Amino acid sequence: MAYKCPKCGGVASRAHSPTAQQAAGLVGALIYMAFAGLSCVKCGKLQRSEFSDEDRGTMVRNSVLLFVGGLVLLAACVGLLIAIND
Repeated sequence: MAYKCPKCGGVASRAHSPTAQQAAGLVGALIYMAFAGLSCVKCGKLQRSEFSDEDRGTMVRNSVLLFVGGLVLLAACVGLLIAIND
């Protein structure tokens, strides 16, 4: 999910963590990205307040979707393991 940087017009994207991904897999990566900050390749870290209201609304919606997606994936994996063991 890339956004337009409010300072330079370049690409601003969510931070990601290889450590979260290694420790908790895809679920950990999704949940980390839901709460991660944004950064631009040229400008560095960006504050959410620097973006327009429309972009902030999109960020909140995407954060909720990432978090819910991580929880659904976790629930699906647990459900699959329960179904396999029955």
